[in-house]
Amino acid sequence: MGLNRRDDLFMMQVRLFRMAQIRWDKSANECEKIFLEYAVNEYIKMCYEEFHVQSDEANMDEIDLYLHRKGFGI
Repeated sequence: MGLNRRDDLFMMQVRLFRMAQIRWDKSANECEKIFLEYAVNEYIKMCYEEFHVQSDEANMDEIDLYLHRKGFGI
């Protein structure tokens, strides 16, 4: 039995949050501030159809590009 879309999206957001912490070398609090300020979870939700068929690594690359376009540099 697979996850429904809502649960799959939530798990994706959790995985990408943790991956961001590691990639950006940020604490959970620092990462949360970035995710909130730049609406990263909303971006993940908007890109769900594309993201769920890509690897988490490719999705993190997309998030990095998204943040760069928003003026944030890691």
